[in-house]
Amino acid sequence: MKSSTLTLILLSTGITIQKANSFSVTHTQPWKTKSSTQLYEQAINLNELLGKTSPATMQNYNLPPDTIAAGLNAKIVTRLNKAVDDRRETTEILLVPKNNEDHFIDTFRVEIPIPLETPGLGIELLELEGGREDGLGIVIVNDLVPGGNAQRALEERSEAQETIMYGDSISAAELMILRRSSSTTEDKTDVSFARTECLGYDSTVGALSDLLSTLSKENGGSNIEEATMILTLRRLRRRPQLEVKLYYPPSQELPPETIKLMPGDNLRMAMLQKGVKLNDPLAQRYDGKPTGSGNCGSGGLCRTCAVSVMRGGELLSPQKPNEKKMLEDTPRWRLACKSWVGYEMKEGEISIQVNPRQW
Repeated sequence: MKSSTLTLILLSTGITIQKANSFSVTHTQPWKTKSSTQLYEQAINLNELLGKTSPATMQNYNLPPDTIAAGLNAKIVTRLNKAVDDRRETTEILLVPKNNEDHFIDTFRVEIPIPLETPGLGIELLELEGGREDGLGIVIVNDLVPGGNAQRALEERSEAQETIMYGDSISAAELMILRRSSSTTEDKTDVSFARTECLGYDSTVGALSDLLSTLSKENGGSNIEEATMILTLRRLRRRPQLEVKLYYPPSQELPPETIKLMPGDNLRMAMLQKGVKLNDPLAQRYDGKPTGSGNCGSGGLCRTCAVSVMRGGELLSPQKPNEKKMLEDTPRWRLACKSWVGYEMKEGEISIQVNPRQW
């Protein structure tokens, strides 16, 4: 956070902004960098595999204010648009953690009803970085105005909804206006959108003010039924960690060991990277082909990567029908290649037996 600040209060929108000095932005061109090693041989959808996360769980990964203020960075990512014949470049500005190994950026949405008589948000914003000619910067929530629309909305929220806290960055805003129709029996909903991720205070306030000014200009009209602002917020959080305790067959004469993983790590690939001798020569392929090396490339066919889960099975992604059918006679077993740790973004301890056929 810069020491010299300029405070600007927008009474019409209920937003307070503190302006900081200039800063630099990281530029990345992915196609000119070395590609990372592919850790899994087949396309996967991690959001589907890890399931839904609850706000109560995610609150465990919130960071102290000082860590948030010092841990955010803006990155300009330039990509090639493969859908265009001339391979035209497209640029995207993203909020990223400075310490990507221990932190990640979480994204969620919060709805704030906006009364027509007080068309403001009631959010105090703090600009951590800015002062650039291109209008880029990092602006975060500093506090909520007592009695403001944001605070009232959060007081009425359910436990299944996220809150707004210090360090949250407004990535985008949608204003939904429900209008009564005089000519038809159906109401009409108008939606206005503004993207504010990694913008400085001038651009951020300008975008939010433009959205809210719609209500001020049309407040005299009688056709507005209600208005709601939907904020897309991005929050810096620590990465959850899981401890996986490995137990080897007595014949291998190896002591137990513990490896640390993060949600989304594939159990098989993580164990192989750690040097664990996972493939069991006693296994048989599910498709009836010769065992050979026993490695089907994570296809879930050879069963050489099967492990016995003694504790923490709920922290693994649920079995798909094919895996459940393959292992129906051994309910504690899982195919490591089909198991991702950190289901529902929970952390904890998992204990497994390696090469269960040799026990």
